[in-house]
Amino acid sequence: MEAKMLFDVGLVFEIPEFGAVVMGANAELDGLLPSTIKEIIGAQIIIKKTDGEEQIFEGDSTQINHSIADKKNIGICLGKEISPDEISAGLIVYCYSSRQIDQWCRLE
Repeated sequence: MEAKMLFDVGLVFEIPEFGAVVMGANAELDGLLPSTIKEIIGAQIIIKKTDGEEQIFEGDSTQINHSIADKKNIGICLGKEISPDEISAGLIVYCYSSRQIDQWCRLE
């Protein structure tokens, strides 16, 4: 399955009741509806580390916010099983479903 970049991790933090959250932005997604972005992300994401290692995560939930500059900020909750210390800013998040990639490419 081919992966498509969603965003560079800009922020990682923890919400005590939900666990680790990764956030980032991608200008290519700014014109899409939040519901479409959530469909693109799907149930699984890949986070690629700088050493090339890939980790697959089940996204517990996804939140799409609009910045004051009319940009979309994407937050994906990874759950309590992962520590925010295991993910750092600058890592890259990819989507995992080829069906969703095909849908995204038709929208671009």
